[in-house]
Amino acid sequence: MISVLYVDDDSDLLDTGKSYLEQTQEFAVVTASSGSAALELIRSNGIQAIVSDYQMPDMDGIALLQQIRAMNNNIPFIMFTGKGREEIAVKSFENGADFYLQKGGDPESLFAELMHKIKVAVEHRQADAQVTAVNRLYAVLSATNKAILHFHDKSKLLDEICRIVVADGGITMAWAGFVNEEKHLIKNVGTSGRIDGVPDAIALSTDDAPAGKNPTETAFHTGTVYVCNDIKSDPAIAPWQKEALGRGYRSLAAFPFALNTRNAGVITYYASKPGFFNDRIIRLLEDQSGDISFALETLDHEEQRTAAKHELEESELRYRRLFEAAQDAILILDGETGEIIDANKFILDMMGYPLEYFVGKNLWELGFLKNKSFAIETFTKLKTEGYIRYEDLPMETRQGKAISVEFVSNVYLVGDKRIIQCNIRNVTERKRAEDALALASRKLSLMSTITRHDIMNQLMVLSGSLDLAQKSAKEPQRTVHMNRAKKAANTIQRQIEFTKEYEDLGSKAPAWQSLSGVVHSAESQLAPNPIILEISDDSLEIYADTLLEKVFYNLFDNTRKYGGAVTRISISHHPAVSGLIITIADNGIGISVEDKQRLFERGFGKNTGLGLFLSQEILSITGISISETGTPGKGAQFEILVPEEAFRFKKEPAPS
Repeated sequence: MISVLYVDDDSDLLDTGKSYLEQTQEFAVVTASSGSAALELIRSNGIQAIVSDYQMPDMDGIALLQQIRAMNNNIPFIMFTGKGREEIAVKSFENGADFYLQKGGDPESLFAELMHKIKVAVEHRQADAQVTAVNRLYAVLSATNKAILHFHDKSKLLDEICRIVVADGGITMAWAGFVNEEKHLIKNVGTSGRIDGVPDAIALSTDDAPAGKNPTETAFHTGTVYVCNDIKSDPAIAPWQKEALGRGYRSLAAFPFALNTRNAGVITYYASKPGFFNDRIIRLLEDQSGDISFALETLDHEEQRTAAKHELEESELRYRRLFEAAQDAILILDGETGEIIDANKFILDMMGYPLEYFVGKNLWELGFLKNKSFAIETFTKLKTEGYIRYEDLPMETRQGKAISVEFVSNVYLVGDKRIIQCNIRNVTERKRAEDALALASRKLSLMSTITRHDIMNQLMVLSGSLDLAQKSAKEPQRTVHMNRAKKAANTIQRQIEFTKEYEDLGSKAPAWQSLSGVVHSAESQLAPNPIILEISDDSLEIYADTLLEKVFYNLFDNTRKYGGAVTRISISHHPAVSGLIITIADNGIGISVEDKQRLFERGFGKNTGLGLFLSQEILSITGISISETGTPGKGAQFEILVPEEAFRFKKEPAPS
């Protein structure tokens, strides 16, 4: 049965609609006479679909829809209104409505159509939710395997798995417990999610009869999965129904796990939606339960090597999948000799070497680790301490590109063999962003000091000029002093305007930006003009401060204002010894030799004198420089030199 919330300010229509929908016994209808009342019902009831009128006094249907979507609630929403205007339908769909249905005509046909749309919307949403839930649980399985590799304490492992499932698997609450047969209870060792009032232990009855047992206890006694997909209507859950519904639980599943072939405990999951635990999700969680059992046996019986061998082979298969799919570079070393046993695809791609280059070598024999003595020292330290971590280690790829990496390594046993796993993460982009932000911070601090000094000087001029003007008896002298004061005031105004321009510099980390996108965005901000803008390449991207657009805006604005009869601006690029040169050229009057010398100085120019200075500062955040190389009388030409690490070309999508 589908739970429907019907919203309309016409009480007669609410009663009529409720009667039509419920006569098929496929729908349970709750009604609300206003948008605000509907919002309260949505928060406190398990509503599966909403049917709403458009025109209502306190909040119209569009506003109600907007508030629901703002709550990140994707519940199916059908706009059911007597208003047949096209703009209402458009607004409904723009704001996330599933269907739009106009009132009128034969009631039986109308409500039959409404019932059909409700069913379709709910079915679509349920299908989407199932796909999302399954995808989340695949991620949970991967994270569970990583936790199994990391944690060496059974209770901490189960607590971490509860955290993972709630954080990544769409589960509302997870509860895990080990059995204590002497005390006849299952003791809680891990929880996550909505856990207020959750018990620390669950008592076990001494008989095996299922009657009267709670789901966790039943799963333990039977050794099989216990599933309830509708807590509200399942009579077997009646003793715990009120408490569960009060916490927002609508479905549950309890999975027993084993230790040394005996049931050792149960992990129970609660979801906020009925029907959450479908067959596919149950199979995935059963796989996870199997992984948990294996991990517990490994932790509890490492000394029983013969019995654990088969389980370790299965673990290796799961690990191999993670190893190959990992988004970090990984090296596996022999824990005694330091020789590399294996390397995953990520490090081959990152460093540019084939697998044969790594296997059989020691760390200190790898060419990209520049410091041999450091590599030997690292291996020695790792053997004695079992764990090392370096935040910023320099390396060089086969192509000669310098990168910074985070290097984390630990020692663990596979059977009786010591293995070293080295995880290497490329942090070059992060370090570059951190360096750029630090540079921007220094520039802002320096600029604040300079600007404050300049404003103080101008305030002294302003104050002195006004004082002299006040004391001057003759009109010409007074005018001179007042003009000087006005000039100082204008200078202060420009300084303040500049600080507004400069305040966003470095406020965000630099980012890769499409040159053509930035150029066209900058052009669109200018007043319409006949100048033709040409750009030779749409694939170039630049790593720069997020104010990059302002650089091109300043260049285009200067061309329009001071370039004379400019009809064309062309943007091209060509390789340079130390990177790439982007050329911005126009066919105007150019820039005089005298002005070239001071073009990027702060305060130099015909207006504020700050535009090109700011452009230079924006570019320098990521090591980019700018110069003017045009010929006076033949047009201005600016060259932007981009270092190798700050440009790239977008790859064309592969043909389908």
